[in-house]
Amino acid sequence: MTEILTVSETTESREFWLNQDIVKGLEQQLAAAGVLIVPLHEFRPGVKYVFHQDTPALYEYLKSKLANQVVVEICANDDEYLEIALHSNFLRLSQIVLSYAVAPIVFGLLTNYIYDELKAKPGDTVELSLIIEDDQCKAFNFSFKGDAKDLTLMADKVGQMARDCKQRATGKKN
Repeated sequence: MTEILTVSETTESREFWLNQDIVKGLEQQLAAAGVLIVPLHEFRPGVKYVFHQDTPALYEYLKSKLANQVVVEICANDDEYLEIALHSNFLRLSQIVLSYAVAPIVFGLLTNYIYDELKAKPGDTVELSLIIEDDQCKAFNFSFKGDAKDLTLMADKVGQMARDCKQRATGKKN
């Protein structure tokens, strides 16, 4: 049986993305963002960066829901932006880099987006990856690929990380 949720440390943090060719000239703007929608890196030979289909719709959704709270950016210059449409019955979202402080809020919005905008139903396969930076500047990739009804597994892990990081950062129990 394959795992539907994996959590692993990664080097593809905000710092990694701010040093890629795809963002030249946008570094300051992207550094100030609380949520970065990033491409798949080294997707296939000859395709260094690619976003999943409908990334602009996800961007607009998050931007409108997080208005006046958190800045949302797509990690690419307009002339470097490339989308790929993988034809299958999977619901795929582009990878997102964010801090532990906003992770539970953003994950809740992503769940709403999957059900309300993409019209996911139990039995639909969802593919989602969040890179969450902790209070010690480490980054962890929360990668989910499974039935939409099992997204709560990811919610539990994301929420626990946020609580643990907050406790370490403030020295207080939640």
